[in-house]
Amino acid sequence: MNWSLKKKEFVCFFIASILGVLSHFVYDWSNENAVVGLFFPFNESTWEHLKLIFFPIMFVSLVEYFYIHSSQKDSFICIKLYSALLAMALTIVLFYTYSGILGKNSDVLNILIYFISMASAYVFSFKKLNTKKQYFYAPKTCYIGFAVLTLLFIVFSIFPPSIGLFQSPLQ
Repeated sequence: MNWSLKKKEFVCFFIASILGVLSHFVYDWSNENAVVGLFFPFNESTWEHLKLIFFPIMFVSLVEYFYIHSSQKDSFICIKLYSALLAMALTIVLFYTYSGILGKNSDVLNILIYFISMASAYVFSFKKLNTKKQYFYAPKTCYIGFAVLTLLFIVFSIFPPSIGLFQSPLQ
């Protein structure tokens, strides 16, 4: 077991999680600046809350990227994209499952889901980065994946589709 990798991923999980928590308030702190709302949640929709996962993981991963051995960079970017996608998918599934069962939202459960999703992303990342097994990664596709997701967050912040994922439950 690679303890230095484990420590690094734990620190990155902690930093990304704190950034995500703080990100929840940035739009209000910016006096509701529209540009800020492209990258930070500006309403209580599930889609907007996925920004609390995606952008902190992407930001921390970009910083982390420059501190890894060059031979790992191709697999690293793909693993981090898959980690972010895992956390976002888990958030959606857990949120709609519990709120469907209970028939209401719970701030405590929402916060718990956030940390479970972030932890899952970094456990997945650690396991994939720590494996001796070689996987096929298409790094250009993964760079494009991060760019497309960023673009989708921007576009859907301006033009949200008329489905539940993009609507605030507080309306």
